[in-house]
Amino acid sequence: MKILALETSTQVGSVAIIQDGKVLAQRSSDQGRSHSENIHPFIQECLDQTSLALSDLDIFAVGQGPGSFTGIRVAANVGKTFAYAYEKPLVTIDSLMLLAYAFKKSSKPVLSIINAHKNMVYLGFFDCSGPEPTYLKGPLAVPVRDLAALIQQNCWVIGDGWDAFESYFPSGLKSKMHRDLSFSDYPQASNLGFLAEARARQGQTLDWKSFIPLYIRASEAEETRKGILISPLK
Repeated sequence: MKILALETSTQVGSVAIIQDGKVLAQRSSDQGRSHSENIHPFIQECLDQTSLALSDLDIFAVGQGPGSFTGIRVAANVGKTFAYAYEKPLVTIDSLMLLAYAFKKSSKPVLSIINAHKNMVYLGFFDCSGPEPTYLKGPLAVPVRDLAALIQQNCWVIGDGWDAFESYFPSGLKSKMHRDLSFSDYPQASNLGFLAEARARQGQTLDWKSFIPLYIRASEAEETRKGILISPLK
């Protein structure tokens, strides 16, 4: 099974081709504002490296957010277009789960936190002891000041919400959080491909019309129009 995975929901955008649990090719960039410019060249480079054509692929996998509203739409539009044009199924997986997947088979729970701006994070708290992360809490958009009330046990923590807000976490909360710096704080297309392959083998796919982005919050423009203010950090 050959899968093209597209993940552009955060600052780091990536493309990967996965086959039978192996990465055949991958490209990434941390230029968040350029995902729309990079995604097609990255796809072509991955296809050239593997000597594949789009018609050879069996599944198109797309990261569904949460994250940047604009970024989510970049991968979504490309993946939906390919799925429609080549009459192939889609698999969509959220970015919080993609982060947690780095800790697969961990006996310790995993906290994924993505910078949601306005002093908030997107949060997912996972049991990662099985083949796929399972939500214990979330997905949620949470003010940073409320994290301590939600996290009561020792856990791994991953995501760019750590670097954005770590200095504001109370000491009691930080003592429960453990980091593994060998893992990226941004969701990866390779992990998307691995999870998508497992789901596709179980028949968990959808057609191009059924894709639903995971936004959680209203857009910044809508929040501004409604007068929603920046949440205090403490």
